[in-house]
Amino acid sequence: MIGVFVTFWRHQQGQHAVANVLDSAQGFVARERELLALDHAWHDEATGFFLLNALGGTGKTSLLQAWLSRLEAADWLGADKVYAWSFPDSTDAADVPALVDEFVQHALQWFGNHLILPEHPLERVNLLAKLIQRTRTLLVLDNFPSVSFDADEITDESPAPQTQALGVLINLLAAYNPGLCVIASRQPLPSCEVFQQHITQYTLPDLSEDEGAELLRQRGVLLLPDTLRRLSHDFCGHALTLNLLGSHLANGGRVEEAHSILAWRDKEREGLQTRRVLALIEQWLWKTPELLLLYLITLLDRPVTQKELFLLLHSQRQAWFQRWLKPDETLQALVPLSKLSIREFSRVQRRLYHLQLITAAPDTGALDVHSLLRTYFRERVRARFPGIPERLQSLLEKCTQTLATVLPPNTATLPGSQIKYLALGHSDLQATVTATRSLGVKLEKSALQKHWYRASIIANHLCEHHLILGNLAAAMYCARRGVAYAELSHDQPSMAQNMKLLTRLLRLTGGIREAAFLLQRARNMAGSQPTVKRLSA
Repeated sequence: MIGVFVTFWRHQQGQHAVANVLDSAQGFVARERELLALDHAWHDEATGFFLLNALGGTGKTSLLQAWLSRLEAADWLGADKVYAWSFPDSTDAADVPALVDEFVQHALQWFGNHLILPEHPLERVNLLAKLIQRTRTLLVLDNFPSVSFDADEITDESPAPQTQALGVLINLLAAYNPGLCVIASRQPLPSCEVFQQHITQYTLPDLSEDEGAELLRQRGVLLLPDTLRRLSHDFCGHALTLNLLGSHLANGGRVEEAHSILAWRDKEREGLQTRRVLALIEQWLWKTPELLLLYLITLLDRPVTQKELFLLLHSQRQAWFQRWLKPDETLQALVPLSKLSIREFSRVQRRLYHLQLITAAPDTGALDVHSLLRTYFRERVRARFPGIPERLQSLLEKCTQTLATVLPPNTATLPGSQIKYLALGHSDLQATVTATRSLGVKLEKSALQKHWYRASIIANHLCEHHLILGNLAAAMYCARRGVAYAELSHDQPSMAQNMKLLTRLLRLTGGIREAAFLLQRARNMAGSQPTVKRLSA
């Protein structure tokens, strides 16, 4: 639920969304008292609002995911509608209004179906509250942004209506709610004193020594019980910290390194325990592609897909990219990542997920990190690589727009299946990868047998497959081989086809001089002006 929204409905529910919640709840320990408190709030008609407070990394999201899994197994316990939304982690207060607008827009479309929506933010949130209050609805808002406003002095003339819209929603649901609204936040939220009697506030405690030891055991740490309880005590029972520490120890880390960290119990500074473990993990991953990929993801402001990462990494060698960036702002430190194949890149992602450093599985297509990890690694990457831009979001958007013509647009997704690669005639991503490997074998066999005409055709098709998969370097390599094999076969149509494809890729990647040379060769071979459409990056 971190960085993405998850929606539920008792009568219309996709299986893939339920699977995401159930998978995310794995590794959950203890918290029986908190689960009972949530159950009591749901069954208590006098309680319409449940506020869960805790510092970052305490386990609020895991608790909500485990509770939703229990409700789903019990057929939602009489709920007419269940809607859950997790706000993305944001380190900039200026991003909060946009996050609020995104939530209100999606919630209104989900609850209101095809209603005509008002324009003003306060009117929209009033309509949303009325739609929620019409039925017995369970509304879960995870990672609620920290906002400060006077809930009793909200007016239409206020300078930040998006932020104040949250205050309106809180007070309206606290005043009357036949269902239950559960909000997980790091700080107490302001609300009108008149409605305090309808609000249940619960502060999520840290794990006890025994609970922390059980979490370490679940992560695969094979140590004596006394040692596990000592580690849980030294790190204050902080769930995220123990989760990261357990993953580190279970994957080759030494317990002596954990004991060597200065152990002081300071809860005033949020994330202090986590930063100590992250420093240990960073030293352990030093000079590895996993650490470079973690640096790259933390510099982005939202979950990012593998395709977008490839666009960003493979743009560094292009002329437009070098002209657009300032001379002192380079991404040379991330060059090793651009040399990885798709298989190696996926392996790096899987390892980061296995180490609990990213919060989305690689097969979902979106990668994100916890806010505490984002803050720490942003500071570290700025100290280690001063030339890297502080935030790469605008750069990623620029790369996505500029290279949109290189990769074909995403095709429609059919219900109950993965993204369809209809442009190549395959059913899903795995089928495309399998077909690409098969074409690669056929290409090598044709080249070995000196069937140049057949090799030129296969190289052209293989280039298109690599473009679909986002491997621009492999696509360029296949395009060059296609031109070479077509020249050896002395077949004019295949020569023109492969040269057209290679010229297009060269122009899009900044190889203007080589593209002009290919055009001159085409003129000399055909004796006329070739009709190659001029492209602009």
